Amino acid sequence: MFEPGAPIDEVERDVESIIMALVHELGERADADPEPLGAEERAYIAAFSDARANTDRNQAGLLSTAIRQPNLAESLVYLNQRLDRQDLDPREPVGILGIIVRLAMDGLWVSDILDSTRFKPADRRRITDVLTGMTYLTDARLKELLAELQPKAAGDKKG
Repeated sequence: MFEPGAPIDEVERDVESIIMALVHELGERADADPEPLGAEERAYIAAFSDARANTDRNQAGLLSTAIRQPNLAESLVYLNQRLDRQDLDPREPVGILGIIVRLAMDGLWVSDILDSTRFKPADRRRITDVLTGMTYLTDARLKELLAELQPKAAGDKKG
């Protein structure tokens, strides 16, 4: 990983290399998952679940560089765009949860960078366990859960 004050071409090469390796890792994790439904999201959770654990990556430097030069993160941007298109397919209602999971993991990752003490390890596991559980929901189960969450009409209330 680049050192502070490194030449910009070295920083660009390092950041691009790290992001490409991350995208490759995501693909390998998803391919190795025995359950195809939600595999890409579970890979995302595993890869982004704890910035502190990724000691081989300068997380803050990576985020800062990717924000200033988004072209360096193109492979991750393209991966997310592809997954978003799949997850927004109206024929796959549960896909929307994939987007929610990835957005939540992006937020958790940035939160770790800004404040690594925000969550205790047990709390972090609770968060990622719930997100992981969401990746196993089927369209039918999601429909049932959403129906349960809808407020009852005034005439339907028991009491």
